[in-house]
Amino acid sequence: QTRTVSSSPYGRTHVWKRRAPTLPNPVVPKFPQRVIRSDGTSFTHWTTSPRSLIRLTRDTTNNPMWNTGVWSDDRGIEEEGATTGRLGRFNRRFEELG
Repeated sequence: QTRTVSSSPYGRTHVWKRRAPTLPNPVVPKFPQRVIRSDGTSFTHWTTSPRSLIRLTRDTTNNPMWNTGVWSDDRGIEEEGATTGRLGRFNRRFEELG
């Protein structure tokens, strides 16, 4: 049984109502975006980002986690590690010192 009239001087505004949490409406993608992979192939998809072009340097075609057969000798990972990232930048900066 619920009381229609509250005995509190503040009314029923301080009492929490048990309502199911509501989710906001989903954001509908409305911008076309062209994605260019590292091997030159491209595809277009709809997104919420206003950027119209994205160039990928690392994707499923050249990632060693996706293509384990290409990197099976571990030499390619070392060569890439020496040319990219912080260690590659350090090596390029101080290569003349020996």
